[in-house]
Amino acid sequence: MAVYEIDFKLQHDCPYNNLSRKYPNVLFSQWCNYSMEVLEVSFKELNELSEFQAVQEDIQQYLTKLGTKIARKSFSGSNTQIIVHECICDRVYKSVTSVLEKHNCLELQPTTYHEGWEWYRMISFSQKDIKAAFDELAKFSEFKITSRSSRPDYSLRETFVVSTNKLFGELTGKQRDALVAALDNGYYRVPKKVTTDAIAHQLGQPRTTYEEHLRKAESKVRRSVAPYLELTKSKT
Repeated sequence: MAVYEIDFKLQHDCPYNNLSRKYPNVLFSQWCNYSMEVLEVSFKELNELSEFQAVQEDIQQYLTKLGTKIARKSFSGSNTQIIVHECICDRVYKSVTSVLEKHNCLELQPTTYHEGWEWYRMISFSQKDIKAAFDELAKFSEFKITSRSSRPDYSLRETFVVSTNKLFGELTGKQRDALVAALDNGYYRVPKKVTTDAIAHQLGQPRTTYEEHLRKAESKVRRSVAPYLELTKSKT
């Protein structure tokens, strides 16, 4: 039986999406077990205390409006806050999660919200279910499928084993930005769509500085990926 894995992003009217649009400097990540939700609020750069306070007030306002109580707040690092509150899935008009569930698709959490986009990852066992899910999502959202793959011998266990922190946790902010810029501009396509000089100019950096950040990022990611590549040896 084939398993389909799909990554997609979408925009629609929902509390966290609206917050991410209002605060592009903040990354919101959400986990839900249909009883409680964990919301991680991460600031790329926390330059002003007033911005932090404004985000807190808006979150509280949204949850109060939805009739939801905050169970706990805590801090993880200097720029990250964890908020635990009651599930709001059944209180939000047109919940994406409920649509996926309705059409037998399994969402792989967390859901992330950044710059007005919600990012989802899901698996399904039927192309018919996938079409039905996206047909319904199209009625109230704008979406874009960013990745799609299918495998007849797919192992669900393989979907959950890699931690993004293990892969990218050692990257500095400048290294991460350099790698993202290279990916976004087609530097790794065949043939290459851009040079490092052009990307550096776009970022307002000397080429040598940009290349140093990029090479260090590449080296760290390769070292992080190496153990997982070793695990696939027996399958090739």
